[in-house]
Amino acid sequence: MTFLSPSSFSGQVALVTGAGQGVGEAIATRLAAAGADLALVDLRADTVRAVADRIVSETGRVVRHYAADVRDREALASVVEDAEGLAGRLDVLVNNAGMWISGRFLESSPEDWQTQLDVNLGGVLHLSHLVVPGMTRHGYGRVVNVISDSARVGEPGVSVYAAAKAAVAGFSRVLAKEVGKHGVTVNCVSLSTTVTPGAHDTFTEEQLDRMPKFYPVRRLGRPEDAAAAVTYFAGRDAEWVTGQTLSVNGGYATL
Repeated sequence: MTFLSPSSFSGQVALVTGAGQGVGEAIATRLAAAGADLALVDLRADTVRAVADRIVSETGRVVRHYAADVRDREALASVVEDAEGLAGRLDVLVNNAGMWISGRFLESSPEDWQTQLDVNLGGVLHLSHLVVPGMTRHGYGRVVNVISDSARVGEPGVSVYAAAKAAVAGFSRVLAKEVGKHGVTVNCVSLSTTVTPGAHDTFTEEQLDRMPKFYPVRRLGRPEDAAAAVTYFAGRDAEWVTGQTLSVNGGYATL
């Protein structure tokens, strides 16, 4: 793997979901610094606008931002149509948006299940279905799906979230085989506990302080760790890597 230069993604357009904070913001920032123009999607208009404004100020890249729910296919179709207008295509799709509802499975409700499946799996299906046809027509594309090590090793309290992320991994392997001949790759980056606003909403500060002892690297993940792996899969250096999952987890799991 070579180091990214500021022009590594020059002339390319990347669509990133869940871009209003945390991992999504870090991914968008790194791609823009490497030369990509961006289409940023988040549920909250204020946060994604702030991220877009900051990136424009720091890099001078073209950045469009959209407030959209990844469960809403009609809204996503409008986003994709507008984003493709930046350069007549989308080169990179990063499906990062996600959410979880913590609690034991036997105490959960079917409504909770459906919400998590619709966001974590349905959003990936919708955007892949909307974006990848354009990539195949142009003979080039990179799809990177952000999943979770909870789907690989099992974590109590996030059963349906883990199930959805496992489904994304399986979907990615199949899609990779279907579109590889068109110059499109599909890979997953699998994260363990990463210090983001979502982590702070889920865990107490005491819990977060205790967690690093379970990691060989002795710290929790940072959004920048995830962004580095995503950017590799999103670039030309990963041309011969598809259908794969890379765990970015500080050694927490070694499957």
